[in-house]
Amino acid sequence: MNLFFTILAAFPLGFLVTRRQAALLAYLIVGSFLFSLQSLNLLLSWMSGGSGLGGSSGFGDTPSGQFPIDYSGGEVIAYGLVNAIIILVGVGLVLLGSRVRARRAAHQARDIVDVH
Repeated sequence: MNLFFTILAAFPLGFLVTRRQAALLAYLIVGSFLFSLQSLNLLLSWMSGGSGLGGSSGFGDTPSGQFPIDYSGGEVIAYGLVNAIIILVGVGLVLLGSRVRARRAAHQARDIVDVH
């Protein structure tokens, strides 16, 4: 979910929203909401015995119903790192979109000739 949102929305947000801070805030707010939904979806599918892409689980073997639940800490850390990288790429795309918009506006302002 986060990856699709980042690819589809980060650059356009930076390009279309005139204030850079507002574009970043919008990206981070929607991204955090999607991250919560994505994490909950992965957790519930893991606990119910579902599998992800390729037939493997996101956090190791399916829980047997006994508590405490055993899980691989390395996979959880990897999940967090991958999502942190996706967020950083998204922030970069928002900033890139903002920079492209600013350069286009400056270029268009130079093309306007004052005839007074």
